[in-house]
Amino acid sequence: MDNILHLETGILQVNTYIIVLNEKEAAVIDPGGNADEITALLKKHNLDLKAVVLTHSHFDHIGGADGLLKAFPQCKFYAHKAEAAYLGDNLKQKQCSAFGGGGFDFYIMQSLPESVRGLDVLLEGGETLFEDSENFAGGFDVLHTPGHSAGSICLYCAAAGLLISGDTMFAGSCGRTDLTGGSEKAMKESLKRLSTLPEATQVLPGHGGTTTIADFPFGYFA
Repeated sequence: MDNILHLETGILQVNTYIIVLNEKEAAVIDPGGNADEITALLKKHNLDLKAVVLTHSHFDHIGGADGLLKAFPQCKFYAHKAEAAYLGDNLKQKQCSAFGGGGFDFYIMQSLPESVRGLDVLLEGGETLFEDSENFAGGFDVLHTPGHSAGSICLYCAAAGLLISGDTMFAGSCGRTDLTGGSEKAMKESLKRLSTLPEATQVLPGHGGTTTIADFPFGYFA
């Protein structure tokens, strides 16, 4: 992928994307863990970190955020406003209360720090991020796509034909809706809106391989 670096990070192997905005700056999407590895990769490419963006605040997508925010204290921390309650101080407690059970408590306790810096930018959907990017003309539109969580977002760059979908869309399936803040109805509505994107749009999900809008089985989830 041109101007996108990819790593699998954290205890559940989240797809972390480093968006190379220009020759000097980058944004990291969903740092699930491995903050040292992400930092080393940024430095290898002589990139300063401009932003950390979460598609949602589930524990497997946030484990590396604290390390990155400490390594690059000037960078901004973004997520939807509905996700803010699950971040900040007492992080493990918040995550266990919201998403614990079903074996998740072990992963939460193993993968998260005690706290992470609060959000600098609370998104609502409808914003455009990184409009001044030299490599992604027009930047990335923030699409609010609730379903997997109340504040799930996707990032869409029309010029690049690219959708970073978090856990809203995977290759052949969508994210589960039975966790705190999830909604099957909202997921169906979000997928319906995403189905209107150009068919050639490449989808970069939060887990697993890539897909396209054309290849996604929207009818199955209608």
